[in-house]
Amino acid sequence: MIGDLGYNNLYNQHERVKMGTEQTVKFNMYEMEYRGGAAESDLSPATFDEKYYERYKNLIDDCFYEMRKALNLRPYEKHSLALNDLGELIKQRGNIFLLLDGDEIVGSVSCFEKIEDVAVNLKYQRQGYGRKLMKFALSYMQKRGDFPIKLTVTKWNKNAIALYKSLGFEIVKEATLEGVNTKDADGNWSFGFTTTGELNVR
Repeated sequence: MIGDLGYNNLYNQHERVKMGTEQTVKFNMYEMEYRGGAAESDLSPATFDEKYYERYKNLIDDCFYEMRKALNLRPYEKHSLALNDLGELIKQRGNIFLLLDGDEIVGSVSCFEKIEDVAVNLKYQRQGYGRKLMKFALSYMQKRGDFPIKLTVTKWNKNAIALYKSLGFEIVKEATLEGVNTKDADGNWSFGFTTTGELNVR
């Protein structure tokens, strides 16, 4: 798994389920900023399409599972809860890029105000696709005129941090984020932030 938290569901006290269980969660994230030169990429990913919706959610769930489990963000297996609004994804399709092998998603990256949701299919990991996706994102955002180019990443995700540093990113801020896991009366878990430490996380 590569990438930031990718989950901006700010916790609302009024939405707590009184009959359920709550767990407080705290972890640190970095904001990183690109300090390298002009990026080049020969990658030609497709933009998001509705026909890939379920496969895209599965990709995100699979890639962020280990992080969610390590940080105790419940449910561990459902990072894609933030992607449940298909209509919103379709509106943003021009900023969501999928690298495909036939109809299989090899990886994805999103280029919004910052680089987000960098994910590589478990089957294709350790083959350089994360670096290729990042170089594409940098090149795309530079051509779009974005400056500075930023991303956020959990301090736990040391492999991603190493990759980002090797590409020219530097840590510019560290913040402690807090949130709450809530289990409702039916046993379903959800997570929401109580504070994001002034970081822009989705």
